[in-house]
Amino acid sequence: MQVQKMAPGVDRRYTIALCKGAALVDETRTLVHHWTPGEDVTTLTDRVLSQNLLARATAYRTKDIVRRVFARRFLEPTDVPARRLKRAVDGGLPRKLFTEALFLYAARADALLYDFTTEVFWPACRRGRSLLSTDDVLAFLAEATAEGQIEQAWSGEVQVKIARAVLATLRDVGLLREERRGHREIISYYLSDEGLAYLAHDLHEAGLSDSRMCEHADWRLFGLDRGRLLGRLDNLTADKGMLVQRAGSVVRITWKYANVEELIDGLA
Repeated sequence: MQVQKMAPGVDRRYTIALCKGAALVDETRTLVHHWTPGEDVTTLTDRVLSQNLLARATAYRTKDIVRRVFARRFLEPTDVPARRLKRAVDGGLPRKLFTEALFLYAARADALLYDFTTEVFWPACRRGRSLLSTDDVLAFLAEATAEGQIEQAWSGEVQVKIARAVLATLRDVGLLREERRGHREIISYYLSDEGLAYLAHDLHEAGLSDSRMCEHADWRLFGLDRGRLLGRLDNLTADKGMLVQRAGSVVRITWKYANVEELIDGLA
C-alpha cells in the first residue's frame, strides 16, 4: 500500500486533530445555522457557551468543538465553507447534501482522513471487502510513519484513538455502518446528484478547466474516477445546472450557475 500525497491544498502531514471530533454532523448544522458570517472564533465560542447551543456538551467540550474542529474545517484559512454550509442549511437543502459537503471540507482539512478514504477505504470497497477495522487504520499509520508522513511517532494509545476516530468519521458520513466492536461494515455509498453538482461547481469556481475538473483527486473521496464521473455527469438533470457534452476525451460543460452559492439557491 503506497501512501499517496494527494494535494487538496492543505498541510500534508498527519495530525491527531480527528481525536477532537469525528464528523459532528448535528453539531456542525447547529453551529453554521447560528454562526454569523464574518464572526471570529472567540466571539462565536462565547455566544455558543452563553446560549448553550450545544446543550449536551460541557464548556470544555464546546470550546474544543468550536475552536479545534469547526474553525479548522470551515473557517480557516477562509470562511467560504461555513458560508456555503450555512446557505445550504438555511435554504432547507437535503441533509445528505449537507453531510457530503461537510465530509468534503473535513477531508480537505485533514490529510489523514483524506488519504485513508481514497487509498484504503475505496480500494477495499472495490475489492469487495465487507468490513474495515482499527487494524486497517493502524497498518496505514505504520506505513505513513515509515514514509515520514508523521513527524514524531505516536504512542500506541494515540494511534488506537486516531484509528477509531477515522472509522467513526466514515461511519457518521454514511460510508461505514456499525458492525461489532472494532469493526465497521462497508456500505455501498452513492454520491447524490446534488452532491456531485456541488463538488463540480466548487472545482469549476476554483478555476479548473472542464477536463481537469473531471480528473481532480477530490472525486476519489466519493469513489469516483474519471470514467464513473463522466457517466454520472451524462445523466444529471437540467436543474443541477450543468450540461455535459463529450467528443472522445474532450469534455465541455455549459454552466448555468456561476458559483456554488448560485447552485445552492437554485437547488433550494
